[in-house]
Amino acid sequence: MKPDVSGFPRVRLTHLPTPLEEAPRFSASLGGPRIFLKRDDTTSLALGGNKARKLEFLMGDAVSRGCDYVITCGGPQSNHARMTAAAARKCGMQPVLVLDGRDPGHRLGNLLLDTLLGAQLVFSQERSAESVMEEVRERLEHQGHRPYVVPLGGSNALGTLGYVLCAFEIAEACKTQGVRPKALYVAAGSMGTVAGLVLGKLLSGAAFDVIGVGVSPDAHKKMARGVDLVLEAASLMKAGPLSRDEAEPHVSVFDGFVGEGYGVPTQAGLDAISLLARTEGVLADPVYTGKALSGLFAHINAGQYRKDETVVFLHTGGAPADFAYGDYFR
Repeated sequence: MKPDVSGFPRVRLTHLPTPLEEAPRFSASLGGPRIFLKRDDTTSLALGGNKARKLEFLMGDAVSRGCDYVITCGGPQSNHARMTAAAARKCGMQPVLVLDGRDPGHRLGNLLLDTLLGAQLVFSQERSAESVMEEVRERLEHQGHRPYVVPLGGSNALGTLGYVLCAFEIAEACKTQGVRPKALYVAAGSMGTVAGLVLGKLLSGAAFDVIGVGVSPDAHKKMARGVDLVLEAASLMKAGPLSRDEAEPHVSVFDGFVGEGYGVPTQAGLDAISLLARTEGVLADPVYTGKALSGLFAHINAGQYRKDETVVFLHTGGAPADFAYGDYFR
């Protein structure tokens, strides 16, 4: 039974459920197993992506508090920042995006969309985004506004609820389509998506493993944060007692596919993007989904799955960033 989240304020930002589609040509090009794509890139908020599910709860909270500004952070090509700006606009609020580093001077990819959405852009330069966000919050409050701060990636207990529900959605769709996936692959960054999927898997009794593929270093820190979020979200939902020892075995992140660092494409990721596009007409990105796909590739090539087994790849979106990485694709 799907968990009851009716007690949490929520605004509808997209059309759910998203499709669960088999990718037979993609699977055949890899020699199996059967691969299904959970198409969260098709959420209808500002060209789509996984953050819409989290933002439904986060913006619901902001609206219920009477907020008029929304502040969040990310890299210059942050999908989360772009979607948060769009969600803020949809809810009648002004977005402020604190972006890492210095202003690149150009407006491409997500950064162009941030500008079209009228977001106020603040570049953190050498400082931490968190400290700059706090300054922005204090300044807006001093001016008489009511700002709402959304954490990096929308990854707190409240945002995590969106992917608890998604895990149930996946389990139901698999049952309807008569498949029993052995694993669910997803890009792992701020860990809210992974944590929600893990908690949803535990609550629904789904048999698949949740496999996070790190898009930045420090897999151990990511796993620790993921377990924290699982426990915090379970407590928020009053989902019954869940111990750290019970949650830890279900949170896994592989970091062998990061390459030189966050936001730096890898050749394996670029190859994966091209193969998916040319076999299924589905677009991935070099920051998140490309690296996650390269992890899935590596595990398939290592013989981890039989041809008659099934895996699901959660497509978290990000294609707008492709337009900022054209030199890599050439």
